[in-house]
Amino acid sequence: MFCSHQNLFMRLLKISSLRVLPATCHLPLAFCFLLFAFCSSHAQEAGKSGLAFLKIGVGSRGAALGEAYSALVDEPAAIYWNPAGLAAIKGTHLTFTHSSWLGNINHEFAAVAFPGFGGTIGIGAIMQTIPGIQIRTKPAAESIGTFDAQDLAVVLAFGRQWRPNLSAGFSVKYLYEKIYLNSATGFAVDLGGLWQTPLEHLKLGVTLQNLGSMGALRREDIKLPALVRLGGAYALPISTGENQLALAAEHVRFLRGGEGNSAGTEFLFRKTLALRAGYQFNRENRSVTGGFGTAFGRYQLDYGYAPFANDLGNAHRFSVEVKL
Repeated sequence: MFCSHQNLFMRLLKISSLRVLPATCHLPLAFCFLLFAFCSSHAQEAGKSGLAFLKIGVGSRGAALGEAYSALVDEPAAIYWNPAGLAAIKGTHLTFTHSSWLGNINHEFAAVAFPGFGGTIGIGAIMQTIPGIQIRTKPAAESIGTFDAQDLAVVLAFGRQWRPNLSAGFSVKYLYEKIYLNSATGFAVDLGGLWQTPLEHLKLGVTLQNLGSMGALRREDIKLPALVRLGGAYALPISTGENQLALAAEHVRFLRGGEGNSAGTEFLFRKTLALRAGYQFNRENRSVTGGFGTAFGRYQLDYGYAPFANDLGNAHRFSVEVKL
């Protein structure tokens, strides 16, 4: 059987250098540098991982910021970007995102976050459907039919503020993939941390994603897209705190090869209207991103836009969040 399938490969980010900090900062920084060195030593076999849908960021806010989001996330989407970000959520929040991706690919995300066990628990699902894949039993101009491919990740996450300047979290994911009559399942874990540095308004974040394994798909082994994110965010209140300007940068390295950088900025006007823009470096066919968000009462609506070069089309994300 022959079938055509376009793999969407995500690359990301590089964080700018920092000045020398006090001695109390050395331990967290040393951990970040050791983690980065570990990932550098394992960066090889570029492009040989599967489950590409796990590389597609969830939520509209992160997309609009060019996916420089692991140090800034403070919503249920933290179960994807950095589970430590769940610690910033107060009360119960529901969110849903619909993404219109390339080639009629539908990418959905739904999650709920609520207090529990001294921190915040997150439960969510990431779903992707690729419709109309053509079936051929031999090389031919006409196919004998079509089928859909499905990917699913069900996530259970927990984040907690362990110290006044340090939050940490983890997530466990059940993974499922089906292509035609064949399917495979697996499990993965994510680990994340957020550190409020002695520099006021500056946060650093680190996330290890997709550490686990999958069963074989028709005798073919599937390797997960394991990666590490290193991000920084500087959020500065302006005009007596009614407005805020946030700057973010991020570096991503895939443990099987490949890396990238991104940067984003967000201007929040009177805590009701947010304007966002970003740029993705070292990303094939991608560069500028943008979007906006608005809040009214218990509701938050967000939109993220990412154009693709070479007439590949555009990606649109629409999100709604409800605070209960």
